Amino acid sequence: MIERMPATPEAPDPTQVPDAGQTPAHPTGAPWGWPAYPPYPAATGQPAPHPGTIYPPPGAAYPPPGAAYAPPSTLYSPPGAGYTPPGWGQQGAGAPGRDPGTQAKRRSGFLGGLATVGLAILKFGALFAKFGITAATALIAIVAYSLLFGWAFAVGLVLIIFVHEMGHFLTSRVMGVPMSVPIFIPFLGAFTAAGRGFTSDRRREATIAIAGPITGFAATLALCLWALAQPFATSGVRFALSLSYFGFLITLFNLVPMLPLDGGRIASSISKWFNLAGLVIISALLGSQVVGGTALNPILLIIFLFGCYSVWGRFQAARLGREAPPLPVRTRVLIGAGYIALLALSGLFMSLSAGWLTAHNLVNLA
Repeated sequence: MIERMPATPEAPDPTQVPDAGQTPAHPTGAPWGWPAYPPYPAATGQPAPHPGTIYPPPGAAYPPPGAAYAPPSTLYSPPGAGYTPPGWGQQGAGAPGRDPGTQAKRRSGFLGGLATVGLAILKFGALFAKFGITAATALIAIVAYSLLFGWAFAVGLVLIIFVHEMGHFLTSRVMGVPMSVPIFIPFLGAFTAAGRGFTSDRRREATIAIAGPITGFAATLALCLWALAQPFATSGVRFALSLSYFGFLITLFNLVPMLPLDGGRIASSISKWFNLAGLVIISALLGSQVVGGTALNPILLIIFLFGCYSVWGRFQAARLGREAPPLPVRTRVLIGAGYIALLALSGLFMSLSAGWLTAHNLVNLA
């Protein structure tokens, strides 16, 4: 139902001044002031732009001078209504956006963002400081290797070793085993020290151990395949294949089944007796040097001594019942298959790179 709008009252004579103490009469009979006028919707038929605000009906005369009135275009709060337009705070004499908590929120947000940035800087600073040891020892290794192979080859060799060690490091982090950053030792490669929980599970130990040779082999294989795909025997190809040869050799040597080498940890997950086979292999290499009348390789001798101590410790732990429980047969077969495949592929591509270099008279490996 549509209700009819009330007629507009006639405006009073503004020249008539009421007697002292009297309130001027509104045409409707009500006193002057906002409460005498109907709400905005009832007066115009339109929704009120600010609910609760009262406007005079169209055509109504202005109140006498001194009456509490604001023009319809002005936002107005009737006396005693306590109306505050949206966005106007209680502070600052009507200035918009001056909510008492706004500045405090902005300050807390700024300080929170500053604290987040500071924590990020500290975190990456600590990480940089931790890997600073790796960088310093890598630089020492580069200087040492450059005395034999030159700067470019020394840098490439250290990078291959770094990729190998990062395979151990990242895999250990994924498996929840704490591990130190790589530390380089000239002419001995590099090592990472695993924390608690590394040897408590044979499968986890074998996985972290084989991750290094796999990543090192993958990086060396990519370099070798790139070099073999080149049409001519340029200096870059010679450099890449020579570096590949050493990369595959490093992988093969690390897979010798003797502790503390990676191959010893992989083979231990199958059977601790494989470590004795590793000792026999290193002993044969040292024996061949003695029989051949050449000086013993000090690096090989150091590795052999470390191997003897590590293998003895492994058997001692097994005797005292401190060894991790053996793995299921299927798991041991899978680990053994992966270990043998990596050995075979490393030997194959090392032979290919060596054969290519000798076939093109780039190096004599005899």
